[in-house]
Amino acid sequence: MNIRSLVLVLLLGTASAAGWAQAPKPAPEQGTAYTEHGFSVGEGDAALPGTLLMPDGEGSFPAMVLVHGSGPGDRDSTLGPNRPFRDIAHGLASHGIAVLRYDKRTRVHPVAAAFDPDFNLDRESTDDAVAAVAALQRTPGVDPQRVFVFGHSLGAMLAPRIVQRAGAAGGVMFAASSRTMLDLIPEQMERMARLQGADPQASAASLAAINDLIARVRAGEDAPDAQSTLGAKAAYLRDADALDPVAEARATRQPLLILHGGADIQVTDTDWDDWTAAFGEDERVTLKRYPRLGHLGIETDPDAPLASYAEAGTVDAGLISDIAAWVNGQ
Repeated sequence: MNIRSLVLVLLLGTASAAGWAQAPKPAPEQGTAYTEHGFSVGEGDAALPGTLLMPDGEGSFPAMVLVHGSGPGDRDSTLGPNRPFRDIAHGLASHGIAVLRYDKRTRVHPVAAAFDPDFNLDRESTDDAVAAVAALQRTPGVDPQRVFVFGHSLGAMLAPRIVQRAGAAGGVMFAASSRTMLDLIPEQMERMARLQGADPQASAASLAAINDLIARVRAGEDAPDAQSTLGAKAAYLRDADALDPVAEARATRQPLLILHGGADIQVTDTDWDDWTAAFGEDERVTLKRYPRLGHLGIETDPDAPLASYAEAGTVDAGLISDIAAWVNGQ
């Protein structure tokens, strides 16, 4: 896989699980049981299929909606052999939390999204997540006052917006960049080139072309090559560039849990430093860094960080336990 393709896979989540050895599903906590149900987010032809895990018993249970990162993700947020949303859902359910995950709009309705001239972050992610929160609030057995949002990567950047618009109880942000997508793309491309040992001259030329395209997009040009090079139309990229994650988190009144993997090669400690500087003294916000976790919440060898994308693993049990403890403490 060339560098540009790898960057797009990591940014947009386009790696198929076909042909990979799947990671085993985490075992449930001993003594805790839950059931799995089909669930629909939205109605009619525009609905998104999903899965609800409901703890056994009468409730009322706290609940969590899982919100994808970039790209046309399935309900498990599958990337290569790994299914991090499946792991998180089963882990949280074993701690007595109802969990809803669903296939993303760009996966279920890709043609409609591609031909939508006004397609943006809200149409891709926010609106469906808000609808998912509302659906859970109406679900028997769920405490409507304790429905939370878990966002990963781009979903984490959007989590404060979703929480505020949906009237959710709070938000969990894992692997959230403090900067915009257009800030991240060149940085990630340069890092991947270095990790892969790519030819420096070729890498420099590719990076220069990416930076030139980003400058054109930011200048308001139509830039039709943005779709083939960066995987999205210029208008969408400008909308993503306008997202200020730190400002949106500051504007949110509900409690937030911000989590970061110290071995993440996509969202790095630069972002973590921004989050701690912004919210380290804020009693509404809880922050925690996991030194050995990568972008998917899976333990990662810092000397071989790309291996965590290609090797089957499961989301760290400690991370899931910390999320559950925070939710159950609200």
